[in-house]
Amino acid sequence: MFDFPTPGQAFADFEILELIGEGAFARVYKALAPNTEQPVALKLTATSTSDSDMVKRALREIAVLRSLTNEHTVRLHGSSIGEDHFWIAMEYLQGQQLDDFHPFGEPMNVAKAVDILVQASMGLAEAHAKGVVHRDIKPSNLWVTREGMVKVLDFGFARAWGVPWAYGTNATTARSVVGTPHYCQPEQLFTDQLTPASDVYSLATVLYELLSGYAVLFEHQTVPDVIEALYDDPMGWLDAHAIRDTVPINGYPGCGGLPDRLVALLNKALAKEPAKRPQQAGTLASALGEILVDDLGATPAATVLIDGPMGRTESRLLPGRRRIGAGEFCDIIVAGGEVSDVHATLDWSGSPRVAHLIPAGPGSRIRLDDEAITAAAFVHPGSIIGIGSSTLEVAYPRT
Repeated sequence: MFDFPTPGQAFADFEILELIGEGAFARVYKALAPNTEQPVALKLTATSTSDSDMVKRALREIAVLRSLTNEHTVRLHGSSIGEDHFWIAMEYLQGQQLDDFHPFGEPMNVAKAVDILVQASMGLAEAHAKGVVHRDIKPSNLWVTREGMVKVLDFGFARAWGVPWAYGTNATTARSVVGTPHYCQPEQLFTDQLTPASDVYSLATVLYELLSGYAVLFEHQTVPDVIEALYDDPMGWLDAHAIRDTVPINGYPGCGGLPDRLVALLNKALAKEPAKRPQQAGTLASALGEILVDDLGATPAATVLIDGPMGRTESRLLPGRRRIGAGEFCDIIVAGGEVSDVHATLDWSGSPRVAHLIPAGPGSRIRLDDEAITAAAFVHPGSIIGIGSSTLEVAYPRT
């Protein structure tokens, strides 16, 4: 039987400061790691020889978190698996889960709700681009920091999409629910092979509820009322997602004035067929970013200044995932030198945050402040990006 430490004790190389969460088999502590003054969140889980699924889930979460670099996912500092326990040391977050941050029976300010979902979508955009599906997006897995930063939590249900050996294979049985029934997807009635479009459906469900205060599939019933009614009926949720039509959101009080583009995007993202939705969270974030800037006027755009063979040009940078390259379908066109059709992407969730530059592949030659980079990096004010024979600078809006 594993003995959990108590505040004031040491565990491994950590000093346990405070218990901040607990379940049947796990504890989460605020702790100090060696040689640092910044606390970490230490997730400590007791295991036994019969807990193979729990260990596999931990290994999946560790593998996914190690691969992600954007600021909208929780940072991993270290991990270890022992005979009767495992631990994960993560970024210590101050703030609240989204369902504690906002009561889901009440509507949220439209711009604020859209901004939250832009950030959450950007947290998943990098994972989706790597072929990883979260599979359990819900308000309690979206964390809002005291500064208003949104971070995606708990990749324990994550799976590689189309690359089953990378993060584990699907092992669910027919009519079982992956993730949380309230935010599951219609396709779970027919398959357990979920795609990034499945996460998009869950994100759209959260946004609909934030905007209206009502449940997506139950007319004139608030979110808390439906949660209570179906508390012990997971298949009732799944059948509702698969069979019931989305209730038109603009029929609810305060939602009649929602931008037409926002209503259309919500309806598309909540489509029963995955192929009819935005296929990845980055696509959803980009569409929401345009609405945030152009329809709601809630945040200003940034500007990318490009100096190249043809002189200086400018390109507007909106929140979302934006492609940089020589291809005509890119959002930011760069010519001259060895520039790929898609050379890199700029992920930006809006001011006051900075953009995240991600090379499109190992052969994408990129310089940042005269240093060659091969992995994702943040673009701070005044930084100069070099691609081919062009240089780019992001001029962020003043805050």
